[in-house]
Amino acid sequence: MKPSDLIQKQFEDSQLLSKQLEVFKQMEMIRQTDLQRLTSSFAATDYLREIEKSIAQINLVKFDTSAFAESARIASAQLAALKTNIAAVGADLSDALSRIAGVPSSINLLRDHAFNFEQQFRLINAQDFARLSEISIPQIQVPNWTAEFAIGSLELQRQLEQIQSPIIQIADSFKSLRGFSELSAIGAAVKLAQPFDTRLVKSLRQELGDWREVETDATDLLDDPQARISIYSEHGFNAELTDFPAEGFESALTATGIDLGVVSTVLAPPPPEMVPAFNVQAYQWLFVLERELRAFILKCLTEASSGSWEDRLPSGMRDKWREKKAKALAQGENEQPLINYADFADYTDILLGKANWRDCFKGVFKREEAVREGFNRLRPVRLVTAHMRVMTHEEWLMLNLEVRRILRAIGVQV
Repeated sequence: MKPSDLIQKQFEDSQLLSKQLEVFKQMEMIRQTDLQRLTSSFAATDYLREIEKSIAQINLVKFDTSAFAESARIASAQLAALKTNIAAVGADLSDALSRIAGVPSSINLLRDHAFNFEQQFRLINAQDFARLSEISIPQIQVPNWTAEFAIGSLELQRQLEQIQSPIIQIADSFKSLRGFSELSAIGAAVKLAQPFDTRLVKSLRQELGDWREVETDATDLLDDPQARISIYSEHGFNAELTDFPAEGFESALTATGIDLGVVSTVLAPPPPEMVPAFNVQAYQWLFVLERELRAFILKCLTEASSGSWEDRLPSGMRDKWREKKAKALAQGENEQPLINYADFADYTDILLGKANWRDCFKGVFKREEAVREGFNRLRPVRLVTAHMRVMTHEEWLMLNLEVRRILRAIGVQV
């Protein structure tokens, strides 16, 4: 693929404009067909000018767009990175660059609100360190911890000292410190406790919400990150865990050990040509999770089978996979093992099948409801990643925690 084609494909894949202009669609100033046209990397420059004229007519006094701050901030960061990549390739991409250069004026409105949000935070200071001793120990309790590993003010201070970005809310510094201390406890627990230890499962439920009987279908909310956040809040997600600017939040996840980081070569990330330009790290980790999970399931079912492992699949699943395989081969795709045609929802059906749970998986995952809950948290995250939509702090946190837990449970070192 030529460099120019690659850049144009990346821009098309990111679909930034359609997501960030949802607020204007609600005002009926931009038609749905117009939004679809805007997702193309070849949208005409004059059409972008028309959109800018429409935006200029909006009376901000009548519309509160502050709720879109996070989406605008993420979009601006993604756009800046894309422009940098184009500039580094060479001057022969002047046409693509000129098209992208015209985009920021269409989202300046939302970017302003992102800026206003970030201005509510400051860097941590000596007074904040002094207040750490006032923070009660978070509810998460890590099994089998000795006193030397317990989370205290000194450990919290060490972690906070790593953060060089604004993270403390000016209006309520104690709230930010409390949220960070909870992230610190979660990070330690998920790394040191058994992945599906009963006490850890209950503690995560208190922080991330109760997802045992919830299978969130985020299909209709792909372009509405705020609506997805509202659903997570209804499940019981603790908003203090994520109420930080983007850079500060990312630094917090790194300092507390929650962030999975870059997929190592040992774990064999997907080939670069398979990875879309949007949510790259999320895509890579979900790819590794599903690949390792399929291998684990195949191994366990094979060992538990007197005949074919396929006989242990839920009713109708084998036929469904075979149909998918036949369709893929008819379209010229390379043949893969049958289990590679599994859908994400199939994993829990296999793991929790009565005979499979008894013979294969109970010893690994302990409680059926804990398995269902972990995968339910990942469902909307996977959907957002697959459709290359804006990922919220809540989704990124759940991805890091649940991917780590499941991989550790099946014996993969992360």
